[in-house]
Amino acid sequence: MQFRLVLSFVMFLAFWSLPAQAQQQINKTINVDGVNRSYIVYIPVNFDSDENMPAMFFFHGGGGTASGGIFECDFRPLANSDRFIVVYPQAINSSSGTNSWDCLGDYHGGIDEMGFVSAMIDALAADYNIDTNRVYAGGYSLGGSIVYDIAAYLPDEVAGIAPVAANMWEWTLSDVNWSTSVACVHLLGTSDFYAPYNGNEYSISANAQNNHFVSLNGAQGTPEVVNVGGNVTRYTWPAGDGCHGHQHYVRQGGGHDAPSGYSQGPEWIWDYLSQYSLDGIIECIGGCDGDFNGDGTRDVNDILEAISAFGTGDGGDIDGDGDTDVSDILELLSLFGQEC
Repeated sequence: MQFRLVLSFVMFLAFWSLPAQAQQQINKTINVDGVNRSYIVYIPVNFDSDENMPAMFFFHGGGGTASGGIFECDFRPLANSDRFIVVYPQAINSSSGTNSWDCLGDYHGGIDEMGFVSAMIDALAADYNIDTNRVYAGGYSLGGSIVYDIAAYLPDEVAGIAPVAANMWEWTLSDVNWSTSVACVHLLGTSDFYAPYNGNEYSISANAQNNHFVSLNGAQGTPEVVNVGGNVTRYTWPAGDGCHGHQHYVRQGGGHDAPSGYSQGPEWIWDYLSQYSLDGIIECIGGCDGDFNGDGTRDVNDILEAISAFGTGDGGDIDGDGDTDVSDILELLSLFGQEC
């Protein structure tokens, strides 16, 4: 009974506080060094620029399209529930092929992909007031390869990456003076033909990549290992003093699988990356009780996040007992509207 009363009050706050606005999927263009580039922006339901939402980019596979990227990794339902903006950029013809990302190093053909990423971030900040401390980049296949370049060349603009069915190019590792921590969650099958699990003459192995990010991020050296089902095992290296960790999903016998090929691929990516700002895990760097999305205040979005975790996890845990229950919801309501 008590929970029903709380839930009713919370839903009243939600509908009272957020303006009614239809969900939107918008085709955008931007000029980068004289070249017109395009991308799709998905705005969640009841969008309000005052929310200062994070942004999740997803780069489609080589030869694909931005709209195809939606089906490779559909973040739209999560964007509605967890309050973030999704961006699906479009590749153009390059030395990598038709509609293919011009990865740096040996594939570099003069297309300014990093300028494209920076320009999109600036446009999203101007158009939608995104939280520029919480920008993430995921991608599939060649789109996964390009996000390693983003981590290498734009570590001050992107808080975390999620390469799927891709390994880091050898030249991306060797040509860059890596010094800035970047969160990474990596999904790869052991029988992937494009990104061999043990690497090849062009790309480093999954183990070498894990070692790179664990070292770069100052993460703890021993991973937590969990079998998540479907022949998939998750390895999580917890954050060290620098508040950055690393995560890797391996699918035994898995091929060249897009995130949609995993039972919870988009959820796994978002759950890990959304913990981070540019400075590291939000709670680790000094977030405050009840500010689950790290926007500096306890508001409707934090209440909705706590309700989604009610009875199932610690996503809305304030009192430190390891789960989300009525006491957490009541305490969060007492903090409603207060800034950190």
